[in-house]
Amino acid sequence: MISQLSIVYITLNAEQYLQESLLASQQLTDDILLVDSGSTDNTLAIAEQLHVSIIQQDWLGFSAQKQLAIENAMHDWVLFLDADEVLSANAIVEIQQLFQQPLQAQAYSLPRENWFQGKWIRHGSWWPDRVVRLVDRTQGKMKPVKVHESWQTEGQVMQLNEPIRHYSYQNYSELIIKADKYSTLGAEQLFAKGKRSQGWEPLTHAIASFIRLFVLKGGFKDGIEGAAIAYTTALASFMKYAKLQELQRTVASKKK
Repeated sequence: MISQLSIVYITLNAEQYLQESLLASQQLTDDILLVDSGSTDNTLAIAEQLHVSIIQQDWLGFSAQKQLAIENAMHDWVLFLDADEVLSANAIVEIQQLFQQPLQAQAYSLPRENWFQGKWIRHGSWWPDRVVRLVDRTQGKMKPVKVHESWQTEGQVMQLNEPIRHYSYQNYSELIIKADKYSTLGAEQLFAKGKRSQGWEPLTHAIASFIRLFVLKGGFKDGIEGAAIAYTTALASFMKYAKLQELQRTVASKKK
C-alpha cells in the first residue's frame, strides 16, 4: 500500500466496471473516495461493499466535480480515475515502484488502452491517448472547462509507461450519443471564450479531423472500428462548429 496516495472517482450510474476498477485501485491504497451525483443503480452498493468513502454531490460539471473530489482526498498525491477505467496490473506495479523513491515531478501521465467492439484500438486518437492523472494537488488544479477537462500545472509532468484500460463505448450508438453531447458542450465553451464560426467552417473542421485520424494517425489500421471512430470524431467536430453558428444566430435574434 502507498501511504501517501489517494484515489478518487466521480460517478453517476457507473456500476458496469466499477467493482473491477475499485479492486485494482485497492492494490495501491486503502484511501479511495467516490463523489456521486445521484446514482440509482448499484454504484453506491458496490462502493459500500468495498468500504470506499462516498460523498454525495449534485452535478457541477466534469471539471468542477473532479476538482471537488481531489480537494476532499486525504492525501496531497491523488490519482483520479473514471469508473470505466481500470489500472492494468503493470500500471499498478509501476506506480508502486514510483513511490518507493523520491518523486521527480509534480504530475504524471499514463497512456490509456481503449476497448471497443471486442478489441483494443491501437491507432488514431485512441492510442496512446495519454492523460495526466497522478498529481500533486498542491501544484495545480483542474482546468475549468465544460468538456475535455484536464489537469493544469506549472510543475514538471513526467510520463509513465503502463496503461489504464478504458472501457468507454459499449456500442456504435454510444459513439453517436457522446458525439452529440460533447459537441454541444464544446460549442458552448467556444462561444463563452468569444470564438465564432462562419460559412463552411464546420465542414472544413470535419474533413481535417477525419484525414488526421484515419489517414495520418493510422486509424485505418483498426479496420471498420477505426473508421467509425474517425467518422464520429469528425462528425462531433462538424456539429460543434455548426452548433456554434446556431448559438450565434439564437443570441443575435434575441438582441433584435
